[in-house]
Amino acid sequence: MVQGSAAVGFGAAGFEVSGVVEEGGEVVVGVQTPDGQRVFCDGCGHRARSKGRREVVLRGAPAAGGRPLRVLWDKRVWACANTGCAIRAWTEQSELAGPRRVLTAGAVRWATDRLAAVEGSVVSLARRLGVGWRTVWTAVEAAARQRAGDPARVDPVARAGFDETVMASAARRRRRFVTAAVDAATGQVIDVFDGRDAADLQQWLQQQPRWWTDSVEVVCVDPHEGYRSAVKHEIGAGRLPAGAKIAADPFHIVRLANQAITKCRQRTQTETTGHRGRKGDPLYGIRKLLLTRAERLDAQGRMRLQQALDQGDPYDEVADCWTAKEKVRSVFKTTDPEQGEHRLDDAIAWCAAPESGPELLRLATTLTRWRDEIETSIKTRTHNGRTEAANAKIKDIKR
Repeated sequence: MVQGSAAVGFGAAGFEVSGVVEEGGEVVVGVQTPDGQRVFCDGCGHRARSKGRREVVLRGAPAAGGRPLRVLWDKRVWACANTGCAIRAWTEQSELAGPRRVLTAGAVRWATDRLAAVEGSVVSLARRLGVGWRTVWTAVEAAARQRAGDPARVDPVARAGFDETVMASAARRRRRFVTAAVDAATGQVIDVFDGRDAADLQQWLQQQPRWWTDSVEVVCVDPHEGYRSAVKHEIGAGRLPAGAKIAADPFHIVRLANQAITKCRQRTQTETTGHRGRKGDPLYGIRKLLLTRAERLDAQGRMRLQQALDQGDPYDEVADCWTAKEKVRSVFKTTDPEQGEHRLDDAIAWCAAPESGPELLRLATTLTRWRDEIETSIKTRTHNGRTEAANAKIKDIKR
């Protein structure tokens, strides 16, 4: 091994590099603490005597070019000079790596940062470090729990978003849901907890420090009664500020309108053709156009849409749903709260008309029940876009 430079960093002070060499596609670095140190026994306080060194092999964060890094630590072994002391011998300890650990502290930080940024899976990170999956996961899990439990990690939040995601499929058991609590303004993940029921959210809110709950001004949720009832309960109980408001996520409200179109199209299609949608059926051919924003349709798209509705929508029920969808979308396109309220009234009146189909009547009921929360979303411009992004990242990490 040739002599190397001490400029190679490992995130631990008090070490010198004894040599650097490339071997089998890996960078191998020898490190050791300098000679001449005075060490004393923790048991009796007598000065310890050296019993030589023992080489320990560690894995560090990838070197330049992504090459695996192997660290050879010449670890000192000490013995107590006092024959009557209960402590006989020990090896030196350092922040370079914990006792009986394979990865250096720098490698653990590197892997945790990569996994948090979704820049690799545990398998790929283990491959780059040259170790097994279990070695990486054990170290990363401990580091991640320590980071998540740091009180300084989370600042006061004015707008909090809550949204559920499936954590385990229902192949052999009931689906397992988790809820992500996210700062709706910045996208920072505050916490992830099991469940999506009212009791789950209530329990989580009750566990939060008072300085955090007192800072919440708006809580953004999708149209899920469990979340809404939990937040209302905590406001009534005084655990959330009396002036806190609940906002309905615009994306989910518009999605309800899109679902009404799809269900109405499928029902009309079955009633007029006697079968589910097939290639060549007028309504089946425009199933994607019906969900496209009106301003994105060119002249040819509008012509296709109108022709298909003329052929396959004898009672104009699908056309009414398409109009309702655009009216719901217009509610969130304005920055004027008063205008947004007028547009919401217009959308509800359109959906609740006597001649409306069952899909629009159901949509009118939902819009009426969530009217206050929709108006709060319009006034505060609060949405769960960053919460949805956090859930997508959670799923990536889970995979």
